[in-house]
Amino acid sequence: MANWSTAYDWMMDNEDPERQCAQLQDACPGGAAGPCYSISGINSGVWPEEYAAIAELLQAEREPHVRQFYEEHFWNSWYAQLVSDELAKRVFDFTVNGGSGPSVVCLQQALNVLAGPDGAQLVDDGDWSMMTVDAANSADPTALVAAFQERRCAYYRAIAAANPSLAIYLEAWTARAEK
Repeated sequence: MANWSTAYDWMMDNEDPERQCAQLQDACPGGAAGPCYSISGINSGVWPEEYAAIAELLQAEREPHVRQFYEEHFWNSWYAQLVSDELAKRVFDFTVNGGSGPSVVCLQQALNVLAGPDGAQLVDDGDWSMMTVDAANSADPTALVAAFQERRCAYYRAIAAANPSLAIYLEAWTARAEK
């Protein structure tokens, strides 16, 4: 079964590779009053209470709290049921970066691509289910990771096409997705 620590370390290699847990200026999400900051990807505009609690700590004491934050808010029992750490860490990373719904939709779409037009097709609704987990666990892990990476890149390209002001992030988003 998928390993939480493996998934967390993968995601942190993207969010805070040096594990500094430093306070950095960050973009404010829609509706949040600025300025916004982040610690290891935890944005003050999105998670104000959680961010504030971590920011109060000495920088050297933050990492276990950052880890706990991600486990409580993003990891779930569905990830743990995936047999491929290579898949689980990427789906988890996308959940942190793009949201649970889009992450699961891309997984479901990748599974449908692999099943082909004559195979059983999942509803790409963004909801975890045993059907999604079973299909992921039955698929060739290498092929599924590649298909998931392509769907994730397509998701980011669609965001940039729909909102050209966000195209400045496309190169970084796709580089993260292609890892």
